[in-house]
Amino acid sequence: MKIAIRGFIGGVQQFDERLDVSESGDELEALAEKHALALLAKPGGDKHMLEVEFLEEPDPLQRFFRFGTDPAGMVAPIGVRL
Repeated sequence: MKIAIRGFIGGVQQFDERLDVSESGDELEALAEKHALALLAKPGGDKHMLEVEFLEEPDPLQRFFRFGTDPAGMVAPIGVRL
């Protein structure tokens, strides 16, 4: 399946990577961790958001998955206690 992973710091896009991943999506967790760590390493990275777009998904409500510490770019964000 084709995906795009985008990273944002303070609402400003830092990267946009296009990838092919297996249908099982087993590698998504490792990719998300890699990209989150890349954002945290940048100045201002404490307010970040990662967006995973499933490029072949026609339903816009299912097409995007966003997470991070900056809810400004998210639709209906949900807080998570760690």
